[in-house]
Amino acid sequence: MSQSDLYLDYERLRENRDTIRNIAGIMEQPCRAMAEVDGSSMGVALLVGRMDDFGEEWEYEISQLAEFAEAAADGLDEILRSFQSIDDELSRAVPEPARAVESGPPAS
Repeated sequence: MSQSDLYLDYERLRENRDTIRNIAGIMEQPCRAMAEVDGSSMGVALLVGRMDDFGEEWEYEISQLAEFAEAAADGLDEILRSFQSIDDELSRAVPEPARAVESGPPAS
């Protein structure tokens, strides 16, 4: 990271983005499992209908959560790119001697 006044922990933001993406991936398995639930295996007509409805609703809601998680991860990618660009611009705008003073004396 450059020596501008702007500070963002890029690694932490990337870790959060990856965690969110992993959540979306983890949700795929239960989503598929609920889609495959067949209410007729319950045997009781009323229970069959309710189980089918539950499976459909569960599948939809889990898929929505996964979709939102992926959108959040994409948003974090955009934030990372934007902050990196701003950080780079600020770094270029600070004259070289000022950067040397801010970062302290050269290491011996």
